[in-house]
Amino acid sequence: WYVREEADGLHPLIKASYYIRMLFFPFLYFIYLFTGIPDGGHVLFYGRMWEGESMKDKLDGALSVAVSAATAGTLWYNMGTSDFAVVCMAPWSVMGFWLFMVTYLQHHSEDGKLYTDDTFTFEKGAFETVDRNYGELVNKLSHHMMDGHVIH
Repeated sequence: WYVREEADGLHPLIKASYYIRMLFFPFLYFIYLFTGIPDGGHVLFYGRMWEGESMKDKLDGALSVAVSAATAGTLWYNMGTSDFAVVCMAPWSVMGFWLFMVTYLQHHSEDGKLYTDDTFTFEKGAFETVDRNYGELVNKLSHHMMDGHVIH
């Protein structure tokens, strides 16, 4: 989130990602998870996402990252690049797009409010999410993450 008038002050990676967003769309979810701009890393432990977290939580996160990386590396090594791309990366790209689309739609609406860093809290953000109904089948297959997001 940013105000156009403040676009010049954005982090250079955010500016760059805006201009090349369609070229790397399947990979932007990975970049977000790794770099964590603007809220903090999911892989590298920095930013407001990790502020105040205990060392145990950070170690649990590091263990999760290590197991995921080792699993992906082992699969890639044993399957080869082409099979790994088809069996692992293609579904992962679809999942990344799906999560991006659902998250975007949950946090954008015509009457949504825009908060600054000074006024934003996660509680306010949670109550600004928009639950949408995609039909019984899609809601069920996605574990109701689109029509029950505020509750979770």
